[in-house]
Amino acid sequence: MTRERKGSERYATLPARDLLPVQVSHLRARFELAPQSYLAEAVARITNEAMEAWEKQHGIERVRPGEMLVTYQGQNVRLPLLDPGTISRLGELRVEAVKRQIEHLELERLQAENPAATVQDVWQLLDQGELARQRGAKGQGFLPEEPISADQLPQVPRRPEAADPPREVLSLLVSKLESEYGCKPAQAEGLVRTAAEIRAWCCPEVSELQPGQVVWLAHGTHRSRRTDPRLFVPVVLTLLTPEEMEHPPSSRAELKRLKMRQLERITAEAWRQDGVLTTVDLEWILHISPGLIRELLEAYQERFGVLLPTAGTVLDMGRTLTHKTIVVELALQGLSTTEIARRIYHAPSSVDAYLRLFDRVLMLVYYRVPEKAMHRITGTSPALVKEHLELAKKHFPDPDAIKNYLVSRGVKVEELASGV
Repeated sequence: MTRERKGSERYATLPARDLLPVQVSHLRARFELAPQSYLAEAVARITNEAMEAWEKQHGIERVRPGEMLVTYQGQNVRLPLLDPGTISRLGELRVEAVKRQIEHLELERLQAENPAATVQDVWQLLDQGELARQRGAKGQGFLPEEPISADQLPQVPRRPEAADPPREVLSLLVSKLESEYGCKPAQAEGLVRTAAEIRAWCCPEVSELQPGQVVWLAHGTHRSRRTDPRLFVPVVLTLLTPEEMEHPPSSRAELKRLKMRQLERITAEAWRQDGVLTTVDLEWILHISPGLIRELLEAYQERFGVLLPTAGTVLDMGRTLTHKTIVVELALQGLSTTEIARRIYHAPSSVDAYLRLFDRVLMLVYYRVPEKAMHRITGTSPALVKEHLELAKKHFPDPDAIKNYLVSRGVKVEELASGV
């Protein structure tokens, strides 16, 4: 397999970060349509086209998933970080070629307001790494002085709400579905209303956003790790603050500080809206490498003891920091379940579950159960058992230390038989 093909496969989930797949998935599930039913896609397409035409006539503008709202030349402009038609070509084009095509679309949006706009204007908003070429002074830190407090962020989850299409639009679409697709009136109306509801949920009006914010479809925090588009939730992310737009980074050191602030902010904002971002999401939105993302996450966790919420840490998707190990380390430092949950953006019940698993592994160590049998007894992977064994070796020098810890946790431990 070529390097280009492997690179394209890394981004295979990006085409699902669009309105249409989410609508289709919801329609098929809600109306029990066949997995390959063409009706769901047809309903979504004609509903979107009709609603867009009606809203354009009435001065209503929405921001689609994958678009960033900016103010340019005094006008609101929506820049496409993702473009459905372009992103679908990842399998046939190199990743860099797709990115450059999207960059060209972004430039066209700016030039519609100012024909003199250049690609540097795009870079200043989205890909600051192309501008910040100077190294900057050595030893400059990139971490914030204090960790972000997610509870103080203004974002709240967007909820699907009944979106009644205008009567004339609804009547036209119902008639079309009856005559061309054989739908019954009640079914047709239900399909159109659902498609309009998902559209309004995923595409907030421009008035709901601030310049510098992006609409993105993220994995739901309470959902499966599968990539079914129905499991995505729309989140509004502050990619750039007004100050950051006014003062773009001029050196590599300033760029790294900006990317750290952005990473901290958008992961916390997504979490506040019941969503988590994958490494691919972060790489695409922030225009940085997976290696830098990991470096920033690890440095942040080491400095503040806070594990920023990503799909890797919350849903166990991809290779990232092992939050189960971090939970145990924090508990052994004396932190309460509530404090640990706050630091790793998990529910307290999840923290308790991780600690109970560690208790079980310690019990097996105490009673000298062979390591090969531990993962079968605990029902976990050998790799996770190995992580816990390393923690046990690090923190508990002898059986008495293990026993004392387990007793402090309320676990009843029987004495080892003499000679064992």
